[in-house]
Amino acid sequence: MTSPMPPESVALHVENSTESDKSPTNFHRETVLCILLLIIIVALIQFSIPYPLDDDTAYHFSVARLIREHGILHSFPWTRFSWQFDHYADKELFFHLLFVPFTDLGYITASRIVGIIDDAIVLSVLFILLRIERVRYAFPWALLPLGTTIFLCRFCQVRPHHLSIALAMLLLWAYCRRRHLPLFLTSLLYPLCYVAFWQIPLLLVVAAETGRILAKGGFRWQPLLILVSGLFAGVIFHPNSLNLLQMNWIHMTDILFRNAWGKHVEFNLGEEFEPFSLMGWLHDMLMPTLAIIASLVMIWKDKRQCIISVTYCIAMLFFFLLTIRTNRFLEYLVPFAFLSLALATNRLKINWLLPLLIAASIGTTLLTGTSLLKYLFSADQRPWQMDKAVSRVIREKVPVGGAVFTCGWEYTGTLMVELPDRNYMVALDPTLLYKRDEALYDLWYRTLKDAPPSSAEIVRLNFASRYVICLDHPTLHPFFDALAADRESRVLYGDGKWVLFDLAAVKK
Repeated sequence: MTSPMPPESVALHVENSTESDKSPTNFHRETVLCILLLIIIVALIQFSIPYPLDDDTAYHFSVARLIREHGILHSFPWTRFSWQFDHYADKELFFHLLFVPFTDLGYITASRIVGIIDDAIVLSVLFILLRIERVRYAFPWALLPLGTTIFLCRFCQVRPHHLSIALAMLLLWAYCRRRHLPLFLTSLLYPLCYVAFWQIPLLLVVAAETGRILAKGGFRWQPLLILVSGLFAGVIFHPNSLNLLQMNWIHMTDILFRNAWGKHVEFNLGEEFEPFSLMGWLHDMLMPTLAIIASLVMIWKDKRQCIISVTYCIAMLFFFLLTIRTNRFLEYLVPFAFLSLALATNRLKINWLLPLLIAASIGTTLLTGTSLLKYLFSADQRPWQMDKAVSRVIREKVPVGGAVFTCGWEYTGTLMVELPDRNYMVALDPTLLYKRDEALYDLWYRTLKDAPPSSAEIVRLNFASRYVICLDHPTLHPFFDALAADRESRVLYGDGKWVLFDLAAVKK
């Protein structure tokens, strides 16, 4: 009498003549060709975007340039008032190293190349997992997330957490399938790629073990030990390991819990940290929502679903809950939703579902996504973009090493690209200034908000800055008026978008 097949092996023996009848050579050849096609598709999208979609990309490019010039960084004097100044942790080290070989090509070209690599990794991991699990029509399934326009816009931003999405999908598969080497390697890479290097794996472990219980599988300690060992090794190998641990805690407790979820009004972290409104969710997230519902229904009805299907469904639910609270997590939710649905429907052989999803994605894009697509491919200047002619003028007036006061943090990356080797205040997140000096952060916030007559003196004395560079936003006009009223201040440049002040000698 033969013993029953363990639950974790069921998916590898799915009835699927289309895939299983292929020879290994043909299977691998088709896989390689499909990955090349994914790379071409991503390249066409990236090269159709005139200018990077997010100012954070400029910061990451600048860090890569600094690594190329100075080697691995252990401090960051270019943002004087950031926690990173003397507690530097390169929380996206691998992403910055991807940039390094291309920095001589210029910001836009380098960003496109890294964006292609970054996004192709995500889609290729999604496709390969579907192929390994013998899902029919894996290639169109892998492209389905791009049919959600808001995901496409986020996906086209050249940002480091896309690597975390790929690692998350791969780590969960390796953990469930007990593939120890891939599990160790993905765990090892996590601290080198992304700041939430243990929070995301912890969430995935909970999903995997819950799925194992629901699928009536047995617990084994080896995958958990290997995962923890990989994470520990990654932290040890990181050149800023101690600071990385502190940075991880700051991101979780201060940036996410306190400021984003705690709604501290003095911290503007950007729209992506906000939750969707109900209408916003229905407008932007209709297709992923349908995929979530369909996946849950199929998992619930088919009690014989294998552990991998159940586990990805649970992980999808976790990211769904996070996305309800903070829409930034939609970049995890959307690929996990379609991956979960593809796995759940595979054994049921519902041949009409995939064409229906493709048609529905096209329809919803035409109905609700055209404005985002226009923004994505628009040749209009981005709000933080600086003309080359403007940057030349400002470079002539602000010397290398000049101390610059800024009215925000969101365009520091652009300044670091266009005006390199000057000393700014803070980049990436205002919380990093707050963590270094709470009183100074409050002074910065209140000075910009209240525009006291002594604003120029505050900038000179408290922020040790001679130059002020700001975007010309109407809410800042009282502050600009206060600077202009100072006898020692001069307006060196203004064009309706950028403003440059010289406050003369900085008081020691």
